[in-house]
Amino acid sequence: MYNYKDSKANIINILKSKTPIEKKESVPNDKNFTYKNGIKSFVSAIFVDIKNSSELFKTQDEKLARLLRAFTSEIITIFQGFDKYNQIGIRGDCVYAIYSTPTKKDIDAVFDLAIRVNTFMYMFNLLLKESKYGTIGVGIGLGSGEELIIKAGRTGTGINDKIWIGSAVVDAANLSSIANRNGYRKIAMNSCFYSNIKDLKQNKNLNFLKTSHTDLTEDFFQCDITEADFKKWIDAGMRDGK
Repeated sequence: MYNYKDSKANIINILKSKTPIEKKESVPNDKNFTYKNGIKSFVSAIFVDIKNSSELFKTQDEKLARLLRAFTSEIITIFQGFDKYNQIGIRGDCVYAIYSTPTKKDIDAVFDLAIRVNTFMYMFNLLLKESKYGTIGVGIGLGSGEELIIKAGRTGTGINDKIWIGSAVVDAANLSSIANRNGYRKIAMNSCFYSNIKDLKQNKNLNFLKTSHTDLTEDFFQCDITEADFKKWIDAGMRDGK
């Protein structure tokens, strides 16, 4: 039972306690996090947001349940393709992942995931059409930055999670909502993410558009890039293999 007097004492105790913060090149595993410390590290996040989900979710039927189960399952599988993930999850109408990215190569690997998700959606919507389902659109948001990471929850309950404090996760979430809506392209990234991938050899000829938005304090960069071999196979009718 909730005891408000105990709650007051607990709040005061937490607010007055010290929180030692250690800077790490990569995000350590969970055993390095306690309820009293914090870790600073460079991370990148990717959020995939279903467009017009409020209307879509009004249809509480079996077909929609299957559609969402298939969608989330495959996006998570794509996210697991880069093994530096620290957290993969579902937040409302978004599937997201957060990665430890100490190098530009790591950030570019997250960018590759965004391109794969963008290409996957062509296949997914074609399969939905063939199975007499309605199609869906997504916005893909990317963010990079140094985050303060803390473990939060209640000691002794087993209920806890990491909280990511900084621009990477917040920007990725916000940009996924903006992308693929009102004329914006399907992939959007914050300036930190863009600055780390733009000069890499494989990205120099890609078309990025610098953009501002009234809801954001900084410019962001958008694109609509697909994975060449994957898209070619889709356009050819997905005939070889299953």
